[in-house]
Amino acid sequence: MIWRIRKYIQHLFYLHYRKGHGIHSPYLFEFVNKVIFNGAELTVPPEIIRTHRELKKDRTQIPEVKLGAASHVNSTGERSAASFVRHSSVSEKYGALLYRISRWFEPEMIIELGSGLGISSLYLASGSPHVPLHSIEGNPHRASFAEKVVAGLKMEMLNIHQGEMDEELNKLIPHVRGRFVAFVDGNHRYEPTIAYVRKLMEVDGDEALIIMDDIYWSKEMFKAWNELNSWPESRVSIDLYQMGIILLRRDLAKANFKFKF
Repeated sequence: MIWRIRKYIQHLFYLHYRKGHGIHSPYLFEFVNKVIFNGAELTVPPEIIRTHRELKKDRTQIPEVKLGAASHVNSTGERSAASFVRHSSVSEKYGALLYRISRWFEPEMIIELGSGLGISSLYLASGSPHVPLHSIEGNPHRASFAEKVVAGLKMEMLNIHQGEMDEELNKLIPHVRGRFVAFVDGNHRYEPTIAYVRKLMEVDGDEALIIMDDIYWSKEMFKAWNELNSWPESRVSIDLYQMGIILLRRDLAKANFKFKF
């Protein structure tokens, strides 16, 4: 906890380029000003917000399965949906960011590593409702719950895949083409995170945007984030503290940015 507080203070100290000021690339300026800081005033569909808030009150008990790094919040055998949504799912603020990214980028496919209870899946899918979204969840109980949430909103292009992350991702990778968005929130350990993103970066596509959640969650995640930024495929990285965004676009100059979001 002390490490995370120190990193947050450092993050605030090194902030630059508020709302895109000083960024010379028109593409990046638009992304920062209109998407991250919502200069385009994009609004999440009300049914998504309503579902998110209802799940914050849902007392359904969901069995925990030991996957990835252990939870900082709860290590017991069961956990309520409300507890998971409040402590482990994206907040409305960051969910809205996922929605704006999905809508602005106009991907041909969306991949999510770590469905949870389907909250982030809904935000991403609602931004591009006619695009296939494939979300992978290792915990079968969470996957089943997420499927019910998705079914309730009739999002036919949103697919929940239950299974081991590596195996399911390997099945999906051959089908990824063109422009895609990936949201990585499936394992909070260094080696698996690096392996997942490496597979995504090796996709032979036109352009991609990779979002990583909890980049300051632990020293392992912070190490993974910094290493990924150093790779040549990672043209631009944007550090929002809670999330990190990597832009894979060959015509962008190599750069790293930090913003207070």
